[in-house]
Amino acid sequence: MNGRPIAAAGTALTTFLVVAVLVTELLSARIAFSAIVALPIGVVAGVIAGIATWVRLWSRPALRPVLLGGSAVGYALLVAAAASYAVPPARRFVSVWSALGFAAVCGVAVFAFVRLNPERFSR
Repeated sequence: MNGRPIAAAGTALTTFLVVAVLVTELLSARIAFSAIVALPIGVVAGVIAGIATWVRLWSRPALRPVLLGGSAVGYALLVAAAASYAVPPARRFVSVWSALGFAAVCGVAVFAFVRLNPERFSR
C-alpha cells in the first residue's frame, strides 16, 4: 500500500488542527476574534507539514509509523466532529475530551500496526 498520500494529507490535517487551536488559545486574551488570525496560520503550517511529509519525510522508513500514527489523530478528530454534527443523538457523547481520547487511541493503534507490519507500507 502506498501510504504517502494518506500520511501527507493526514499530517497536514493534524498540523492544521493543532496549530490553529494553539494560536487561537494563545491569542484569545489579546484578540477578540483570535480564530480569524489562527486559521490562516494553521493552514500555512498544515500545507508546509504536508509538503514536507510528501517530499522528504516519507523516504525515511523509520518515520513512517510516526507519520501514519499522527495522521490517524487528525482523521479521527475529523470523524468525531462529523459524527457530532451529522448524528444528533451522538452529540451528547462527543465532547472535546472524548474526541481527543478517541483520536489518541486511533493514533496509537495505527502507530503500533504500522510498526508491526512495516512491509505493508514499503512504498
